[in-house]
Amino acid sequence: MLYSRDEVILKIIEEKGIKAIPNLVELLEDENPEVRELALEALSILAPEGKDYLLKEFKRRFRMNLQDDVVLLYLAELLSDYRCPEIKEDLETMFNRFTDERAFPLILENLLKVTQDEKYLDLLKTYLDGEDIDVEEICIMAVTELPSKKSIDILLEKYYKTNDNSLKLLILDSMTKILTNNFDLVPYLREKDSDIYEKIEWHIKKYVLDHN
Repeated sequence: MLYSRDEVILKIIEEKGIKAIPNLVELLEDENPEVRELALEALSILAPEGKDYLLKEFKRRFRMNLQDDVVLLYLAELLSDYRCPEIKEDLETMFNRFTDERAFPLILENLLKVTQDEKYLDLLKTYLDGEDIDVEEICIMAVTELPSKKSIDILLEKYYKTNDNSLKLLILDSMTKILTNNFDLVPYLREKDSDIYEKIEWHIKKYVLDHN
């Protein structure tokens, strides 16, 4: 019998619960990207109960001082989703451990989630004008982690700078996420750029209808 992706995750959680966490962490190193993604999804569901184990594992791997440790990035992502302050100082010193530039905005995104400090928006902005579209996409999505006037301004500036239509669409999606996470910013965008607001207005109204 073949199981869908969601069924596999639910089966793991129902049968093992938080006891599955150590094995799932090991699977984050699997050569198959689909296996890694599946493990990460399962861990994200178990993270509230397994936070202590994940933090302990993060600290253990951090002390190992491995170069390009992708599992460390995965663990940081899981913990930062819960604004775990214990990883802030470690995140700030992780940059020199990675040779792949895509890791840098991911680390900044985690710092932004943990601290909600706008200074990390400024740092993310510096990566938005590079030549690597993967890095730009990561930055655009990362900016949404702190819904604010500054995050809107950063995305607006990038929207008019880029000629890449896929990036423009991603920016509009990110704008929508920001506004649906903080409706107080709707008047700001409407006044700042009514044309952009009109492009995403329907999506915002649909979100309101779907959640009422």
